[in-house]
Amino acid sequence: MPLSSADSILLKALEDYRSAVDAQKLPSPPDLIPHCLLLERLEATLAPQLDPRLSHFLESKSYRKAYDYLTSLSTSSLANSTKSAQSCAR
Repeated sequence: MPLSSADSILLKALEDYRSAVDAQKLPSPPDLIPHCLLLERLEATLAPQLDPRLSHFLESKSYRKAYDYLTSLSTSSLANSTKSAQSCAR
């Protein structure tokens, strides 16, 4: 199933946050506060549209779990696509 617009917005913010976290090893790492504030704002505004599991991950600041959850949704539609189904020859 394709991601909703709310899920897509959230996934982009989580990707940006993860990139900033990965960059913390650099000599001049980016500030994480703007990313955290954006995620908190998105959680508050998008909460009614989000799956309860995703809301739980965001409320508990489990951003990795939220990211993993959203990416599993977006890739499961590809894995279950009838276009990608192949028959097994015997």
